[in-house]
Amino acid sequence: MDMNADKKLNNMIDVRMEINPSLKVPQVVVYADQWSDIMDKIVHAIEDCVEKEYSKITVFSSDGTMVLLNQWEIIRVFSQNRKLTVCTKEGTYESRQTLNKIEELLDTGSFVRISRFEIINLRNVKGFDLSFSGTIKVIFDDGTETWVARRYVKAIQQKLRSEN
Repeated sequence: MDMNADKKLNNMIDVRMEINPSLKVPQVVVYADQWSDIMDKIVHAIEDCVEKEYSKITVFSSDGTMVLLNQWEIIRVFSQNRKLTVCTKEGTYESRQTLNKIEELLDTGSFVRISRFEIINLRNVKGFDLSFSGTIKVIFDDGTETWVARRYVKAIQQKLRSEN
């Protein structure tokens, strides 16, 4: 079966699909001689497709306003003092769902549980500090840090190996 495909859509657009195993996420590139209404429609169609694929997460701001977060905005989700906190680059929110329910909604390719009380988005991780014996420090793009619980270290290491 040919994994690459070319198709003409009503002589208006040429579509070329390529499978590249080295890509971690799908990549869309549109070539055109100028910006047009069809380009706007293509962008909106891609956004709609992605949003339908990944459930939005309902959270609440500090003033009680309900907010729908896209999954890719989430840096980490953790439970502390019986409250579930969802961290993004824009700020922190509270969720009324359980950590297990949130975990069911999140993309398993991007999110991983690092303790009984925390899930992180690997796409927002800057690095891992492995210098501590038996555990791993997680450093996020925004400079915040957290720790992988000892019983999750092996699972994290396997997840990271499978990503490469």
